[in-house]
Amino acid sequence: MFSKNFLPIVAGILVLANAFIIFEYDLEMIRWSRLISTFLLFLALIWKQRSEKLLLAAILLLLASDVLLLNYENTYVNSATFLLRITAYISFVVVILPEIKDLKMSIIQKVVFALVFSLNIGMLYVLVDMIPEKYDYPYLNSLFYIYGSAMITLVLAAISYSNIYSDTTAFFFTAGALCLVFSDIMSFIAYYLEFFEFYYPDRFFYIIGMVSLVKFATFSRNHEPLLEMERL
Repeated sequence: MFSKNFLPIVAGILVLANAFIIFEYDLEMIRWSRLISTFLLFLALIWKQRSEKLLLAAILLLLASDVLLLNYENTYVNSATFLLRITAYISFVVVILPEIKDLKMSIIQKVVFALVFSLNIGMLYVLVDMIPEKYDYPYLNSLFYIYGSAMITLVLAAISYSNIYSDTTAFFFTAGALCLVFSDIMSFIAYYLEFFEFYYPDRFFYIIGMVSLVKFATFSRNHEPLLEMERL
């Protein structure tokens, strides 16, 4: 178990260091700072020594995708980066799946979930359509849609998890999932739409998300649902 202030201090140092690098250096150094941040948090996860293998594998996949990010302009590396992050997000969902698989949803809840998923796919379509032609290559759109679907699935799973348990464990998982997704959106705007300033919120959300997932890994997760599974 980490000391109470360990992860907040690490998060603060990494956020400030990354902000400085984004301000002072070029895109290559910005990518290196992300990779180093991920590696340090991965070491913290290993140091904890109680992480389940699937969660550890998911973080390792994100680390591997950050390695590939150094050569992101290569078409094959670009595709591999998408696939690694898609697999990582699906792995995060599988981590909590045993705790949400018995969730019983009413018709209203199913309709709401389907509506939210459809609206987000629609937003994803708009974003993909905004990608400049110079970044385009065969199957890029397909990868974006699969990636976006994995992100949306992770968010819906995290929200369900939080609604069922409403405790500290669920809070950190949900915060981690949402922050990673916000980071990806900011990163998309920064890179593909070429608004460099968005690298700041991208890196902030990414580090907070990763730290939240490391914190999530410290809990035993022998919690019980606080509310009935079926509502409405």
